[in-house]
Amino acid sequence: MKEKYIAECALIQQNCTYTAEAHYILALSGKRKAFWLETIPAVCAALSGALIGAKIIEPNLLPITILSATVSAVAAVINPNQVYQEHLSAACSFTTLKHDARFLRDTQSVRMTEDAFMTSVENLHQRYNELLKAVPPTDDKSFKKAQKVIQAGTHEPDRDQNGNIR
Repeated sequence: MKEKYIAECALIQQNCTYTAEAHYILALSGKRKAFWLETIPAVCAALSGALIGAKIIEPNLLPITILSATVSAVAAVINPNQVYQEHLSAACSFTTLKHDARFLRDTQSVRMTEDAFMTSVENLHQRYNELLKAVPPTDDKSFKKAQKVIQAGTHEPDRDQNGNIR
């Protein structure tokens, strides 16, 4: 029976790896959107407003100032930085759970009784399910990117020529 719980730990680890990577991809996308929707328009609005106010440039550039300010206002409502923070937090949480699953499977399972191990795996499974309920969803595009990254071996530990982890 212990083998089934070891397999469950491996499955939770794998699910967490894919979900964490998808959330990291979404977080990076949110960070880029935050930069383009918050920083650039705000700087443009401030610069063009200051240059028009100082009469260094013509007031005919006022539409650029208005557009930049409008984009900044819309970005404040959309809040791409919050999207970034939510996905980054989710990615970190899944990464932590992934490491807990690996540790439980590879290290703790050896010294635990079958009942204690069973209880620990059930708790791990419950934590995984609760985390799924609490985080924002991912999308197919991010999952497919994550799949490519993971299947390329990015998350595998470095090993020496004897197969030992470095």
